[in-house]
Amino acid sequence: MLRLEIYCDEGEGEKVREVLAKWNLQFYAEEVQGNGNRVLKFTVLVPDFVINDVVDELRKAVDLRRAHSSITWTPVSGKSVKYDNSVKSLKKFKGQWSLAAIEGLIENANRQARVDPIQLTLGAVASIIALFGLINGSVVMIISAMLLSPILGPLYGFSLNVIMGRGRDALDAVASILKLLGVIFLSALLASLALKLGGVMPVEPTREILARGDSGLVYIVLAVILGYAGVVAIVSKIPEILAGVSIAAALVPPTTVIGISLAMGWWEIFIGSLCLTVENVLGLLSGSLLGLYVLNVSPRSYYERRAAKLYTKRTMLVMAVMLAALIILELLR
Repeated sequence: MLRLEIYCDEGEGEKVREVLAKWNLQFYAEEVQGNGNRVLKFTVLVPDFVINDVVDELRKAVDLRRAHSSITWTPVSGKSVKYDNSVKSLKKFKGQWSLAAIEGLIENANRQARVDPIQLTLGAVASIIALFGLINGSVVMIISAMLLSPILGPLYGFSLNVIMGRGRDALDAVASILKLLGVIFLSALLASLALKLGGVMPVEPTREILARGDSGLVYIVLAVILGYAGVVAIVSKIPEILAGVSIAAALVPPTTVIGISLAMGWWEIFIGSLCLTVENVLGLLSGSLLGLYVLNVSPRSYYERRAAKLYTKRTMLVMAVMLAALIILELLR
């Protein structure tokens, strides 16, 4: 239960009453003094799962530029028959995100969006393990590499920051993804060159390497689905390791194959794995963004939400154009 307090001019009181009546909310109104002006004070009991929408409508009714005008809310505990009736009538809005949930998502995304040296080291180790799994045809080793890769955090950070209209933080998350993929690629390249000099590398690509050296339309669709499922899983509190493995499966092995094929001079596989990695990155980013958009995650205030929606639509348009270009290239191959 939240106690919402609104201070406004007398002329705005009728609009405030209309908003509160529309939402079937219990309220009390009284006249008080604010900065020497006669001000109306409304006290309202509001369920937390509709506070975003109620406040958005109240912002349109109250001119908050005035010094004596304000809209504030605080958690309270208690019992009210009228409040309980309001909750029952507003249950259809329970699927929307509360303020606390939004704050938690933002904090979690910002914490995971940036990679540190330890995570980059894990990426390098994952690449080496994947390399040995690929050249020896060991599926177990490849899966082990996926368990180590911390690729899910930056992916989640990108999608949530785009939805929130935080362009700089979204770019930081993309930079983190590129750093991780760069470390995976370089580790695989250097390790492959060392093993090649030692005569350990296979003369011909193994079946596991060939499987990651071929791109296609189906992989783009699968990457979009994986990105969607991954971000829905993490928002739904499903253990991150379950979602992370599926995401890593789309990025770690093909990125490792880029390094292996470049070191060995397998140019056809190099081009195929490079295309597959690019397709998977764009597909995962698009799918994760689509997932949060479908879940209706958005900023708290009306003005932030409007700006964020515009930013999200522009980002989705850019990514759709890039995916369309990849699809056309695949059809022409």
